[in-house]
Amino acid sequence: MISTRPALIRKLACGLLAMLALSSVLPVPRTGAAELTDLGQGLGYLRVHSLDAALKPLAGSGALVLDLRQSSISPETSAAFRSALSNRATPGSPLFVLVGPSTPATFVQSLPKDIITLGISSTQPAPRVIVDQTPEADRLAYDALEAGTDVNELISGRIEKERYDEASLVQEFKGGNLDAHPPLKKPTTVGGTTPPEPDQKNERLTDRVLQRAVHLHRALQALKRG
Repeated sequence: MISTRPALIRKLACGLLAMLALSSVLPVPRTGAAELTDLGQGLGYLRVHSLDAALKPLAGSGALVLDLRQSSISPETSAAFRSALSNRATPGSPLFVLVGPSTPATFVQSLPKDIITLGISSTQPAPRVIVDQTPEADRLAYDALEAGTDVNELISGRIEKERYDEASLVQEFKGGNLDAHPPLKKPTTVGGTTPPEPDQKNERLTDRVLQRAVHLHRALQALKRG
């Protein structure tokens, strides 16, 4: 009688190789783990969906952008967060907290005054730095990173006006204006008619809230060097 064991082993091996090949092309599902992203010049970026995931990285970080625009926050995690702030590895390092309409108002109100909160105008209570971006555009930019867009692509666009970057913010800071923002553009008219708004679908997607936090960090660094 001829043994079928070698044939069975070959079939199992082929099946295993096929599974491995398939897994290499399938997208890896995102987990709840919080990972620091390096934004350069000593600034880290941490996006969390649950505030619990931010406590350990927060305690061991220096300058940090903490994105809480779509995070679940309970009274217990809020208290633990404030405790973690006092145990940061580099006390006095700037902490930029990104908030949004979904961030609980009680949590925003409980943050220490030295923390710089940033968000769009529909965020309540109003963040320390208000960024001119619609809720729809803000959410699109937020979701783009979740979908795999590189963070550098989302913060490299211009902010409303060319050359209004960290260098411009430095000048505003020297005048005592922390909530600096580009001046609103006046619509130009041609033949008595206002040209149509640009097609939003064709514009480059920019996370202006995160971008402003990066510019603020660069401006603060420039002030220290000066």
